[in-house]
Amino acid sequence: MPAKVVEAIIKILDGLRNNYTLEEVSDSLKNDKSFDEQTMGVAFSLIYDKVLSSRIAAAKAKKNKEFRMLSEEEKVYIGKENSNYLLYLLNIGLIDNDQLELILEQLLMFPRDTISKNDINWIILISLVDFNNEILPGSRILLYSSDTIN
Repeated sequence: MPAKVVEAIIKILDGLRNNYTLEEVSDSLKNDKSFDEQTMGVAFSLIYDKVLSSRIAAAKAKKNKEFRMLSEEEKVYIGKENSNYLLYLLNIGLIDNDQLELILEQLLMFPRDTISKNDINWIILISLVDFNNEILPGSRILLYSSDTIN
């Protein structure tokens, strides 16, 4: 399930990056039937939370236009496919430079040549649901006693 959520988020962000509307992306994924409604709901909620937190962070401080390149040592350690995957996620906006740095720190703790895309997806999912940050108003991370579950 967690890997599916990250895959759904990637498809949504990729569609938005290609100038499709949110409705078009949603309809496309529903017609594709790659993801169930629960996975789609979680993915859209996490994207909504990420957009809100990005706006709050941008209001607090101006974003710098720095970018992060992977060193040859990092590329060799995590593998070519995984390094391309991380750069793709950075490019579509799912992760930023700071998150990339944290993900790389975590991946460098793994044994060499054992890192998989699923491992990366787990780390990304954990970074998206970070309870150390302030909980945003309207966030779907927490449920309240007044919330109803369909």
